[in-house]
Amino acid sequence: MFSLRTESSRMKKFLWIVIAAVFLVHLIVVLWLGDHFLLGSYELRNNDDVKYVYSAQVLLEQGTLVYNSGLQPTNFIMPAIPVLLSGFMSFLDRDAAVMGFRILQCLMQAASVYLIFILVRETLGRRVAVAAILLDALYVPNLFASGAILTESTFKLLFLLLICSFLYAVKRRTAGAYVFAGIMLGLACYVKPQCALIPVCLLIMWLIHRYSCAEIVKYTAIVGVSSMLLLTPWWIRNYVDFHEFIPFTKSTGNPMLLGALIERAAPPKGFFEQYPEYKGDSKNLFAGYDTEQKRTAKRLIAYGFKHQTLPYTYWFTVGKSIQLFENPFYSRPVPGLPRPAINVMQWIFVLIGFAGIVLALIRSGFKRIMPILLPFLYYWFIHLPFITFGRYGYPLMFILAIFAAYAVVAVLEERGVLRGREKAMGAVD
Repeated sequence: MFSLRTESSRMKKFLWIVIAAVFLVHLIVVLWLGDHFLLGSYELRNNDDVKYVYSAQVLLEQGTLVYNSGLQPTNFIMPAIPVLLSGFMSFLDRDAAVMGFRILQCLMQAASVYLIFILVRETLGRRVAVAAILLDALYVPNLFASGAILTESTFKLLFLLLICSFLYAVKRRTAGAYVFAGIMLGLACYVKPQCALIPVCLLIMWLIHRYSCAEIVKYTAIVGVSSMLLLTPWWIRNYVDFHEFIPFTKSTGNPMLLGALIERAAPPKGFFEQYPEYKGDSKNLFAGYDTEQKRTAKRLIAYGFKHQTLPYTYWFTVGKSIQLFENPFYSRPVPGLPRPAINVMQWIFVLIGFAGIVLALIRSGFKRIMPILLPFLYYWFIHLPFITFGRYGYPLMFILAIFAAYAVVAVLEERGVLRGREKAMGAVD
């Protein structure tokens, strides 16, 4: 599945040119702009990116994972990014290490192009695969993702590997393929634990492909054991430091609480009367730590659905979905590529992408597109209970690019523009 042996030399050359171009453009941009992409200050430690750098420094020097916790261990973040950064810091100074990490992210973006081609070729055909990698290469927020010291480029690559591993395993039906899927699941969870329940997509695929009950039990065990073995060091560390089993992090309370407030406005009328312990002040809602904030969020959601049913129903479906997709992950614009122009690009990608999903369902059917569509729906819906914004929506944009490519290719085929071209490229389905 991951091989290019069936591709013509012309197709291989085209793919490697696109991959090389993506890497070189991203490399030039991050070398040129450097700390332009920083969202915080190293001295103030006032944003996620500089906190990751500080966390990596302490991890290297003290052997302790910290985040907003001084020199005390934290359970607020997963360790992947600090570990990667500390690897660079083990032989480079801070600034050079940060640049090294940016260059690694450029390589990740280039590798993602290869995986997008493989994934789309195996599901929607080579024509769509070619269009998809071109659209992903042209998606400007990828440049910011390469320059930002955040999780997005790493997760994009791992999310693609996870989707590909699911498709590969379902097709091969071998224990080794499902071990690979389990490993990819564990690695993805080390970056974003929201992936923990994504095996539900595998279950649906098994049912559609008529796996037997015995096969489902067997492969569930393989995926579960493989991913859990990979996560075991994290669980042991958490138990040693915090004396309890913490599978991932204790950091969902604040995003859940922020998401419980419609447009971050005040609670519904009457909430403070029912819960006087907050003393009528929205600031008091955020008092306490993860457990207390989760409790407050559940109270707000329950009260809101009871007393403002329609607004809360809209907010937890359409409202949050719009916020997830409407704004690009592009907090530090590249000079010459201003934010307003990229906002327009975002809407074009989103609208054509969703049109492509509908078109693909009609023309190709659910079974053919489900390896791509199911993870998209999962990652979309798993965020709706929490606060949503462009950064959380970024990992879904390469999937929307795939479906946008499907729509573009379908239109060009209808007009006869692409007739015979796929054969000329040496890519016959």
